[in-house]
Amino acid sequence: MSEHQNEPHDEIVVECTLPEAPEKVWRALTVPELLGAWLLPNDMRPVEGEHFSFDGAPGEGGKVECEVLDIEPHRLIRYSWRDAGTARDGLATSVTFRLDPADGGGTHLRIVHEARVVAWPVARPQTLAANSNRPATMALAA
Repeated sequence: MSEHQNEPHDEIVVECTLPEAPEKVWRALTVPELLGAWLLPNDMRPVEGEHFSFDGAPGEGGKVECEVLDIEPHRLIRYSWRDAGTARDGLATSVTFRLDPADGGGTHLRIVHEARVVAWPVARPQTLAANSNRPATMALAA
């Protein structure tokens, strides 16, 4: 049973099919330079338990602290996502990227950003951006 099961939560789900093979899409999700090309500069190491951060400009929400929670190479990566300076009991989010081979070639990508909110009075720039052009810019990076 999840410790957060009864807390209010929300999720943003984005799905798309990319013409690239899962191995190539995986690189766009796990190689810091490629991930930074479509998301934010980062110091990611795709190893379960590793801590890393995204360095957003102040107008883009600033620094984001993360931890790799689950990883299955070329298939799935999930990490925590917390704005630097956010109280530990204020907002717990995770981002999951799931890759599956698409019919006819390419990769079906499913991105889920799940938030368990205790108190979140204002929409953050990262959340607003999550439903914008991220799949298109990620496809360019792949």
